[in-house]
Amino acid sequence: MNGAPAGDTSGVWLAGTVVRLLEERYGRGRVPSVRVLARHIRDANDGVSISHGHMHNILSGDAANITDRTRAVLARFLGVPPSALVPTAGPPPQQEGLPSVETLAMRFSSLRPEELAAIEKAIHMVKARDGQRDPADRG
Repeated sequence: MNGAPAGDTSGVWLAGTVVRLLEERYGRGRVPSVRVLARHIRDANDGVSISHGHMHNILSGDAANITDRTRAVLARFLGVPPSALVPTAGPPPQQEGLPSVETLAMRFSSLRPEELAAIEKAIHMVKARDGQRDPADRG
């Protein structure tokens, strides 16, 4: 079992799921750094750990596949069954064109607040230059 169904090789689903579970555990905006997470995971698993580099890759969506061992260690720490870290079969992700809102949200979920603020500022700058209104303002 490789942790990702056919078509989900981006790691975005796993990142979003782990971020959501971490926020449930620590509180939104209070998830510790990957180094601290790696220590907490090691402590919760009797010394068995996941490196902080691998945790970074998982949280950023760069870990397309995780091993059964990593899944079990992470699941034990998060208090969920390992199956909770395996996506269910569903429609394949978009292959062409613009990414979906859900995909963007998953990618943005691992960004720091200052990175999100910079993206928001850039969007406002482009809209102001192009004279566009915010799609949320359209009725």
